[in-house]
Amino acid sequence: MAPLRKHDMRLRSARQEEIKEVWEDHWYGLVVCLSTVYTPSDVEGIALVDDQDDVVGLVTYQVDGPAGQIVTLDTLIRGRGFGRRLLEAVESKFHNLGLGRAWALMTNDNLRAAGLYLSRGYRLTRIHLDAIERVREHKPHLPDKGYEGIPIRDLWEFEKLGPLGVPVP
Repeated sequence: MAPLRKHDMRLRSARQEEIKEVWEDHWYGLVVCLSTVYTPSDVEGIALVDDQDDVVGLVTYQVDGPAGQIVTLDTLIRGRGFGRRLLEAVESKFHNLGLGRAWALMTNDNLRAAGLYLSRGYRLTRIHLDAIERVREHKPHLPDKGYEGIPIRDLWEFEKLGPLGVPVP
């Protein structure tokens, strides 16, 4: 199999079974946010697929009024710019829907994802201290430590205010 390259990929709407499969593999089947617990049927998604139509990345989102929440952003292969492409795609979707705010939550250990969001113009707006205690009520098997051995304790909230979908240099 030839290596996957950015220009070999295309974006399309994700199918519910694809969201469910990625969430089972990466999120224990559900995503726990501050006041909401999402299942795959609660969100929409954009899939990044290869030339065989196999998913190599997925972003899921939920629209609530004038804001769009990026619920998950997963790349099955890291370091190829797939995450950036998915983030740009969901921002464009939000822009086309007329939304003026995009936001996302992530655990405090996910420094690589934080860097991606910051490089796209997002700002760290809130730190929800000890919010992972609520997540563990639904996911008791969530490890104590995450990337780089960092203890997983808090949720970081990032936001970007419009215009969404406009490339950032």
